[in-house]
Amino acid sequence: MSEHPWYCIRAQPKREALAASQLATLPGVRVFHPRVKFIRRGAQGLKAAQEPLFPGYLFASFDFLESGKQVGYTRGVARIVRRNNLEPAEVPAGVMAGLFALAPEGLVLAGDPEFKVGDAVRVISGVFAGTETTVTRLLPGERRVAVLLRLLGGDREIILESGHLDLPDADPRKRL
Repeated sequence: MSEHPWYCIRAQPKREALAASQLATLPGVRVFHPRVKFIRRGAQGLKAAQEPLFPGYLFASFDFLESGKQVGYTRGVARIVRRNNLEPAEVPAGVMAGLFALAPEGLVLAGDPEFKVGDAVRVISGVFAGTETTVTRLLPGERRVAVLLRLLGGDREIILESGHLDLPDADPRKRL
């Protein structure tokens, strides 16, 4: 890793890649812009696509006193994320180590498991994380899945993005 702390950088809308490439040209600045690569179904068939792992954000390591102003004014950068709008928020070293382990080259390869109606699934992110439920409908054009959750004393169907679900017995290393 780097001798300088890592900071979270807020990019201008849809300009994460521009911000990352511009920041990488600055002396003493190291950039980490993790992306997820997946197969997208479109009108022309299957196509490889990449999107930011954290839309709107990337990470940079630098000496804040020396380069903070220059980083904040770089093309594609909206601002350096700050705590209470005052001091820049350092990303803990353990979090960065986890991100580097997940995406050592900055790229996570992902493939959604093929869900079927009736499959038992586990919600892996969002408000319902950890909940086990059942697939009731597939909305493949939108990459969404309807699941049945017990809420407010009854069963309710909710729609989640397929990326928020996993098969309970799936080994995440097999998906990457």
